[in-house]
Amino acid sequence: VQARAAVEARYKMALMRPRSWDEVRVRLLAACRRPGFAETARYAKPVGGKSVEGPSIRFAEEALRAMGNAYVETLVVFDDDERRIVRVTVTDLEANLSYPHDITLRKTVERRRLKDGQRSLGERVNSYGDTVYLVEATEDDLLTKQAAHVSKVIRTAALRLLPSDILEEAMEQVLETVRNRDAKDPDAARK
Repeated sequence: VQARAAVEARYKMALMRPRSWDEVRVRLLAACRRPGFAETARYAKPVGGKSVEGPSIRFAEEALRAMGNAYVETLVVFDDDERRIVRVTVTDLEANLSYPHDITLRKTVERRRLKDGQRSLGERVNSYGDTVYLVEATEDDLLTKQAAHVSKVIRTAALRLLPSDILEEAMEQVLETVRNRDAKDPDAARK
């Protein structure tokens, strides 16, 4: 009963305070003009000898704030000694549109060295030519791994809710903000 009331309240509030995409655009572009935010709004990741770039997790979080009337839910749906399954759902409360995604997390991590008494579950050679060991994850390791995966899923789903023209304009503003900051202080940009 309590869960149902909470869900109904979210949808009622969304209907009472509908989003304006023009206001979302204005709020998001204002955030993209802040140099501190602009520096974190894009990510670059090496993939196959090239660099893949795109909107960051921090950008997606800001987009969700600007949009409002969105609900992010994370729920552990399965947990045993070997794996944990986490369901992440991002819902647009106005459109009643949900993007659910299940993440399967193995309760292992890779380490370059084994600690005293630590048992290796396996090993492999990484892309740098170093041997890495697969070991049982501690609770902290697992929480860190889970948080990283959840954030990536939230980013993907949040960007699906944001209209592509607003996303593209915001990314252009981010690049302009970073360029302007670099032009004003080239020595700091080099550092």
